[in-house]
Amino acid sequence: MERILLVEPDYKNKFPPIGLMKISTYHKNKGDYVEFFKGLAPYEKIVESDRIYITTLFTFYFDKTIETINHYRLFYPDRLIYVGGIAASIMPDKFREKLGDEIHIQVGQRKSSNDMGYDDNVNVDALPLDYDILDDVRYKYPAADNYFAYTTRGCVNKCPFCAVPILEPRFEETNNLIEQITFSRETYGDHRNILLMDNNVLCSNNLKKLVSDLNELGFKNNTKNYVKPNFFDIGMKKINRRIKSGNSTRQVSCELISRFKNLNQDIMSAEMSNLFRDFLNCTDSLDSDSERIDLLKENQDLLHEVVHRYVRSIPVQRFVDFNQGIDARQITDENMSIFSNIPLSPFRLAYDHYEFKDTYEKAFRKAYKYGIRNFSNYMLYNYKETPEELWLRMEHNVLLNMEFKDAHVFSFPMKYAPIDETDRSHIGERWTKKQLDAMNVILNVTRGVVMGEDDFFYKAYGSTPEEFVKILAMPSEFIKHRSFFDGNGLIDSWRNEYDYLTDEERSELLVVLSKPRLKNAVERLPIMRYYRITMEKCLKINIPCPEHILLQI
Repeated sequence: MERILLVEPDYKNKFPPIGLMKISTYHKNKGDYVEFFKGLAPYEKIVESDRIYITTLFTFYFDKTIETINHYRLFYPDRLIYVGGIAASIMPDKFREKLGDEIHIQVGQRKSSNDMGYDDNVNVDALPLDYDILDDVRYKYPAADNYFAYTTRGCVNKCPFCAVPILEPRFEETNNLIEQITFSRETYGDHRNILLMDNNVLCSNNLKKLVSDLNELGFKNNTKNYVKPNFFDIGMKKINRRIKSGNSTRQVSCELISRFKNLNQDIMSAEMSNLFRDFLNCTDSLDSDSERIDLLKENQDLLHEVVHRYVRSIPVQRFVDFNQGIDARQITDENMSIFSNIPLSPFRLAYDHYEFKDTYEKAFRKAYKYGIRNFSNYMLYNYKETPEELWLRMEHNVLLNMEFKDAHVFSFPMKYAPIDETDRSHIGERWTKKQLDAMNVILNVTRGVVMGEDDFFYKAYGSTPEEFVKILAMPSEFIKHRSFFDGNGLIDSWRNEYDYLTDEERSELLVVLSKPRLKNAVERLPIMRYYRITMEKCLKINIPCPEHILLQI
């Protein structure tokens, strides 16, 4: 038996480390001990391991990833350390240059365990995910409570801004969806929704089989067949698996007891409420994890019945989400007719260039025709288009949302950065740093999403492309606290001064705001006074009129 350590750097991410979860399944199938850490674990908590796998994500986490690798390398100077994942596959030479040859850099998918030094030739990439490792860490992945799977790999397109041709150079079918989801359901418990991570599923020749498989797994339209599993039963199975594998059960048992403490006892029968209260009183005096587990097992019948009777479990609709997006250019009546047999939501369409507006709208209307009502659309910006063209794409969605009253249409702008750069500092040739910063401020208000409601959109992004460009030049404080600065007249005052600037002066303003402040910027551009104003300073001034504020700041 080997002792395996899995590591993910301590960055924020929505999805759990799918690659590590498959590697964990491979090693547990071999009878190995597996432990997972996120970030820099204290050395006193790291168990002696025979080999370490460290995943990577985006290239702009390069420095954090290198720090993580060096942390574990220092503790394991003579152990096998494998580094794989997205960033390692995109820039393997940069990782080797920084780390040396003793670290094994893995590029692409693990199609064979031979690549990991074994001779059993197992396709690790095709294995189901081990959800149990997520209980090794306190970090909560926002999307963890879903099934994750691929039905295809790769993409026939070779878009210059995309990493898929490097990560998955060949388009191919996987064809083991039923086996993966069935194993996960039987082992770890049921999940409501499935996130399919295909990069371009419409290139598949097996869409009918994919839809048939999803139907067989319970993903059917207009069918409320998902009921939350009994969380106590799931938790006890998890505890038993972790005891068997030698992993800590502390986090699982603590979370189970915490969930019971949050249940409403008022809705319970008097008899069950008394028994349940006795159980809760006992939990307060427990000193060890083994005592918690013993108490849970002693009250197993009671706790199962409490959850079964008093935790709401109304059947609901399941959903299918092709999370990487659907290629609008490939949508036809034929494939949408096939897709109409599964509950797709949201339906993610890529809308990366305004020149594709006719293709995009045709695809949108066709999807709507076949029953799609929830759209979430990826929009690349900071690439080759202007801010005005981004505004036109966002408004296009607003207009579609207004036309199709029963649809929900969201835009999801995604800032472009070259796939081989190690930070997010890239500025497109038709953007400025100030404009990108302002766009980020606007998106922060809505957590990265552009709502489809017209009144909100025109207020946040302006009623014309020209007004959008003006908003991007506005002081960040004004954008962040729009209502406050509208109320005291400072936005109107700033706008009046901005309107008097020549085109040359407006360009100079963006240059000044995108770089360290120039000493004579205020004299050359009096409008710079507004960029020193904050809401906090305004609140301290007794007379809240623009002229008085400008005099005091």
